[in-house]
Amino acid sequence: MLDAVVSCILENGYYEASSNAIARHAGVTWGAIQHQFGTRQGLLLAVLEDRWHRLTERIEATVVSGDTLEKRLECVMTALEGHYGDPELLVLQQIMLDLVQSPMTSDVTRRAVVAHGRELARVWQPLFTNALGEAATDQVLVRYAFLTIRGYLSANTMAGRLVPQRPDSTIRALLLRGIACAIRDRAAESGLEIGDPT
Repeated sequence: MLDAVVSCILENGYYEASSNAIARHAGVTWGAIQHQFGTRQGLLLAVLEDRWHRLTERIEATVVSGDTLEKRLECVMTALEGHYGDPELLVLQQIMLDLVQSPMTSDVTRRAVVAHGRELARVWQPLFTNALGEAATDQVLVRYAFLTIRGYLSANTMAGRLVPQRPDSTIRALLLRGIACAIRDRAAESGLEIGDPT
């Protein structure tokens, strides 16, 4: 049923994916969905929780390795790409915005969405600790690296929904080199080691 929600929204758009449309897409009645999830809000929250669980498992299984910062950042980008580079991200963003901003959303659901956002930051932190070495103690660097990588992946996902895109390994390599350069500069100013060979 959760996959049916995502595919229904991707195919029809968020506002056209009514409760009945989702039920038809899942091949069940709305009553069956209500029995399991209670309300549409409960169903949408279950989709977010399922996808956050999948992301957590993927990130926790990721091994960050490489003898240069660029190679380690590539491992991080690959791990995050499974989430931020997937068209499902657009569905999850729409669900999150709706559940956080709608006056119809219960306080319990709103708090659950916000709590997942905070938890997500905790989950991806070890990726950057492994990639940046001592420099990961600088939260500005970690946040910069994460936001830059997430922005690149999310922008490509959005652009790919509008016009089919071919992967561009040159742009990806330049982006990683730019992130690594900024990290090296700030780490050197602070006397922090990043684990590159001397």
